[in-house]
Amino acid sequence: MQGGMFMENRSVVAYILIFLSLALSIYLFVSPSLLVPKGYELAIDGYLISRTLVMIFTLYLVSRLGYTLLNKKG
Repeated sequence: MQGGMFMENRSVVAYILIFLSLALSIYLFVSPSLLVPKGYELAIDGYLISRTLVMIFTLYLVSRLGYTLLNKKG
């Protein structure tokens, strides 16, 4: 009986992780100015690209963790 409750809690956490990574990705797509530090609007293309890639990789890992929790048996 406790195993079933644990699986339900893990599913809820997995869906929350997937939803949060998707919502954050959409929000950053709509408002990309959050990725640019103050005062560096023109000079830091490389910094912006590397920061964006790190954020994309982090969101990918969070979503993969969610899918792993969903698909894990027992």
